[in-house]
Amino acid sequence: MTDYPDRAKEPEFSVVIPFHNESENLPELLLEIDAALQKLGQAAEIILVNDASTDRFERPPMSPHFPVRWLDLTVRSGQSAAIYYGIQAAAGHWIILLDADRQNDPADIPSLWERLQEEKLDLITGIRRRRQDNWQRRWMSWIANRIRARLLADRTSDSGCSLKILRRDLARRLPGWNGMHRFIPALACGMGYRTGELPVHHRPRQAGRSKVRPWKRALEATVDLVGMVWLVRRQFRGRLRDPEAR
Repeated sequence: MTDYPDRAKEPEFSVVIPFHNESENLPELLLEIDAALQKLGQAAEIILVNDASTDRFERPPMSPHFPVRWLDLTVRSGQSAAIYYGIQAAAGHWIILLDADRQNDPADIPSLWERLQEEKLDLITGIRRRRQDNWQRRWMSWIANRIRARLLADRTSDSGCSLKILRRDLARRLPGWNGMHRFIPALACGMGYRTGELPVHHRPRQAGRSKVRPWKRALEATVDLVGMVWLVRRQFRGRLRDPEAR
């Protein structure tokens, strides 16, 4: 793990990418992320969190201009666990979350960052435009988003979009439990952070296989939602004031 004892040398951004068996997508994805980060004009790092993949790389994927850090989970633990451990290892002041399937376009990152700064947000999430998923996934997502929004009032249109930018202090307050990644905006709202959203592109999967099983996910999400309603109502809303903002 890279150590940054001097805060002045810490990167501005840490891109956290959880993955399982995405060897065909990662090399091209890293090039796309590299191009997006160059437009931001800040120091950054990329953290790949391998959720016990069983495929093999001929060589570790690299980024031309930014350091790539590789974390390996000992057993397959799921997307939430991979995100959680990636965040704990991140040194950047801002965390960029992104799936490895290349359906979200890293070229949207600069636009998200610009909107976040304009509106002085703590978290911004994408809204997938013209989703390139089958009708079953789109239909179940539509229902889930409306039920979640009614119960949690998280002001989020598309909680399932993996592309997000959030403050590191917010990211490190996220609980380490399975299903957490589905409710990041709701958790942020419940803790009193400012959240927003912006339409982003959505692309068809070009390589690899989806790990999502719609009906299994629907059952898991329903159980998780019950726990989330309780948690959001019980968690602390306050946070420490930034001394530099005085």
